[in-house]
Amino acid sequence: MKDSWTGKLQLSEAYLAFESTDGKGCSLVIPLYTIRRVERVNNKSHNLVLSVLNWHQMKSIFQFNATKSVCEKFCNTLRSNLKSQLRHMKSLRPFLSTCFSEVLLIDPKKELTVGGLGLTFGFPGDAKMQVLIHLLRDRSKTKLWIDYMYNNGRNLTLIKSPYFYKLVRIGLPNKLRGEMWELCSGAAYLRFVNNGLYDKLHKEYAGKVTPSTEEIEKDLNRSLPEYPAYQSSEGIDRLRRVLTAYSWKDPELGYCQAMNIVASAILIYMSEEQAFWILSILCDRMLPGYYSTSMYGAILDQLIFEHYVQNKMSILYDHFQKVDIQLSVACLPWFLSLYINSMPLILAFRVLDCFFMEGPKVLFQIGLAILKINGNELMEVSDDGAFINTLKKYFSSLDEPINPDNSNPKSQELTKFDQLMIVAFKEFSSVTTQSVMELRNTFQLKVVHNIESFTKRDIIRNLQDTSKFSKEDISVIYDKYYTAQFYGKQKSVRNDSRMDLTTFYRFLGNITNWAKLEDDELSNSENGEPRDSQGRRIVGYKIINKLFDYFDKSSSGGITLQDVVTGLGEIKFGDMVSRIKLFFDLHDGDQDGYLLKEEMLQLSESLLFIFRFRQDDGHLSSVSNFIKNAFEYSDPSTEPKALQEVVENVIDAKRKSQEDGERRMSFPSFRMVILADAYLENFFDNDFSSTFQLVEPVEERQKGLGREIFNVLMSDGMKLANRFGKRLNSRRKSQSPSQAERKKSQSSISTSDNSKSSSTSIKSDTSESISLIEDESIESFVSIESSEVPRNASSSSISTDEEDDGLLQEVDRLLSEYSINESGNY
Repeated sequence: MKDSWTGKLQLSEAYLAFESTDGKGCSLVIPLYTIRRVERVNNKSHNLVLSVLNWHQMKSIFQFNATKSVCEKFCNTLRSNLKSQLRHMKSLRPFLSTCFSEVLLIDPKKELTVGGLGLTFGFPGDAKMQVLIHLLRDRSKTKLWIDYMYNNGRNLTLIKSPYFYKLVRIGLPNKLRGEMWELCSGAAYLRFVNNGLYDKLHKEYAGKVTPSTEEIEKDLNRSLPEYPAYQSSEGIDRLRRVLTAYSWKDPELGYCQAMNIVASAILIYMSEEQAFWILSILCDRMLPGYYSTSMYGAILDQLIFEHYVQNKMSILYDHFQKVDIQLSVACLPWFLSLYINSMPLILAFRVLDCFFMEGPKVLFQIGLAILKINGNELMEVSDDGAFINTLKKYFSSLDEPINPDNSNPKSQELTKFDQLMIVAFKEFSSVTTQSVMELRNTFQLKVVHNIESFTKRDIIRNLQDTSKFSKEDISVIYDKYYTAQFYGKQKSVRNDSRMDLTTFYRFLGNITNWAKLEDDELSNSENGEPRDSQGRRIVGYKIINKLFDYFDKSSSGGITLQDVVTGLGEIKFGDMVSRIKLFFDLHDGDQDGYLLKEEMLQLSESLLFIFRFRQDDGHLSSVSNFIKNAFEYSDPSTEPKALQEVVENVIDAKRKSQEDGERRMSFPSFRMVILADAYLENFFDNDFSSTFQLVEPVEERQKGLGREIFNVLMSDGMKLANRFGKRLNSRRKSQSPSQAERKKSQSSISTSDNSKSSSTSIKSDTSESISLIEDESIESFVSIESSEVPRNASSSSISTDEEDDGLLQEVDRLLSEYSINESGNY
């Protein structure tokens, strides 16, 4: 058998991947740690022909029509990357022992030792009256998969041809389902490279109680209670371990309702570790934001779903608008539970088969098909209750035949679920992954704004004390608080919602000019002290630290929005004496009611820092007088003309205080010194409080975004940057930073059995090393040749009865019903 594909071949640090671009729908991903040998084949018509032997003894031949330099660079990069992946090969055999496909091709009758709850408690559908039919149908599907994997590889070396997509759409065999979900979603690769992480999390956090674990305990008994495993301690314990492990892996997300429904469903077909990594893929990549406190991802997809309904079923959409029916009332649970809570389980898992293979677009296609099929009935409903009841009735009848009395045998066997799948993939094939991603980008700002408005109202409403601030002022404080939190998140060491000192610098600089410190001033620090562009120490900046400590009433090292509102309220709405007392207390380090000589000097530096942007010289004279009066020191010059003279006064005062011994000032004396100077009196009476401007600029108002979404995006971005930053740094150390040329080339792949090859080696005519960009792709022509390999005798024992012939015919009928064209689409 020989098939040919044209497409792009991509080489990264750990994978060799191909995707056809000729519309025939072929793809393969070969982890470099599964390659046993790569040899260069002599060929006069091509500059490069590579023979690749993988772990399962399948040989692939790649032919390239490209310039010699491109071919040599590709070879050298492949050789280098293969060497770096050798360390993973020792983990390959234990990993493959957890894959059912390894057992299936050797002895299909052998039982799995590792797997899901279904191995012990049975799979959905097994307990029904048609149990024999379900079992025989499962055996027939398994036989088809054995044939496919003999010719196209298995698990980590599987080639996905157009026939692969057909087999997935007619439903996966029960014992093979978990492995295929892992493979299609990419979770298998994560599980391999993170071997042991799941067990490590349980050991590291054993016995730890968090808000997430408490919420998990509440939901355990509400997770698929109809399935027998979750009526026993074994099933509940497995679910608890998976959910708690994920909450420890991602403490920012932790746990959210609906995660328990999805996790309990996939545990039927997968081990705990497999389910853990599938859950990670769902939350981090496939459905970001679905399982968060605001569910912003699910809300975003609901807007997209309504957009599709409006464009593709405008009459039905207009009816919903006319009678004020909210689509999200019924449809949001579909998306959150991946239809598990809506359909009979055995059918919901058929949807999951397609979902893990093709991505989130399947959720939209199925939802649109449901509305289209029930369009006539839905046009008669007039409220949300009738809308939900109509759909519930439809879901309960999905396994019923559409036309039981039809004379055509094929039509008699066609169920409502078969009809749903056909309508979803044929009539809504225009709903693609690309279109979903584009609409997510289009609608995300609208969703963010709506969530931000709701979150903002909720948080402001729950403030215990607004300190006489107006609603508008509180709104501005909220915006500036969370804007500073977002921009300071990447440098923050805190994992909670409290603001740390570094972020407080940015926040305070946004509401008062005297606290503004440029980023280069903060970064150009020595021993934690900000420096200006000339490297000089910025005098008095610690007034910001003192205000932070004052706002932090709980002494937790972080301040809440309530702390900020309370602290600012005391400054804005206090009287002159209270503000003088505030300054006194800020600098009274030991809180003994007296300012020592060093504390008085620090206070003078604080005043100089606050006054540093003023154009007049009055503040210089006042601070100088304050120092003199505070130390009972007189100077004939009563009006210093420059800041230098004030600094000299401070230095002289320090020297003189050391000579005179300990001096201290009580609050009454301090107040008297302040009130004796008109400039300082006016500052504490009006100027200081008026420096805090609670006005939001227009540009800041326009870019307001939901804090949770910002936190998630920043967290994900920082994780990604750190991961790839480490990769790039390591590559730069070992390779020169040259970019590989992009050239059109041709390659062909042939697959055959070769049981003699067992070593790993690279043969190349040149040793020149290069650096290849990770997303580099080469236009390629790929063909795959497969020859029949010797079958194990036991494989024929899977089914030889006459009844299987009829079931195979039924499977063939389903394959024809789910027919796909040459492009791999329905």
